[in-house]
Amino acid sequence: MAESAVSHSHPLDTMLAVSDVIRNDRLAQLYARVLELDSPTVEELSEGIESSTTTIYEDVKHLVEIDLLERVTETQPYRYRASQVDMTIQTSEETFKITPTLLVALAERQSNENISLYIDRHGVSGLATAIEYARAYTQAKMNARIMAREQDIPVLETETILQELQEIILEAEPDISTSVDIEELDATIDERLDE
Repeated sequence: MAESAVSHSHPLDTMLAVSDVIRNDRLAQLYARVLELDSPTVEELSEGIESSTTTIYEDVKHLVEIDLLERVTETQPYRYRASQVDMTIQTSEETFKITPTLLVALAERQSNENISLYIDRHGVSGLATAIEYARAYTQAKMNARIMAREQDIPVLETETILQELQEIILEAEPDISTSVDIEELDATIDERLDE
């Protein structure tokens, strides 16, 4: 079952649109860059992306058509804003959250060797799961040993991906709480290690 937070879109349409971005690195990079720049024009988007302005214009037009970007100005040059994606996909065994953070992490795979290697080994679903752990890691609610044990992955690999994803989360989710309650953290970790 999938639920969507993209306005005016049927959940199935949103799932297909997000799938389009997940499979296309250039679209993921554009979506991430719109989030980063906060309402950029096509010309502003083209700085730092190795594609022609025409290609970027066509990609932006496509992202607007599938409701992942919206035009926020009425006069040229148009400015664009990223739609919030908050989708949960549930299978018979697992649940995955698709958020802007996942799309930003996917956009990083071209320039970040650790994220690229992690996706090669564990797939996009594994990256989505790692982001959930990284969110808890960023909030000091768990550590790499817990993820390593629960996901059956070497501790060094979990520590590496958690640190990479923590940087993305802090940028993509600036409102995330990072205050630490040491007693609560110790109790949570002890409880999870005892399970």
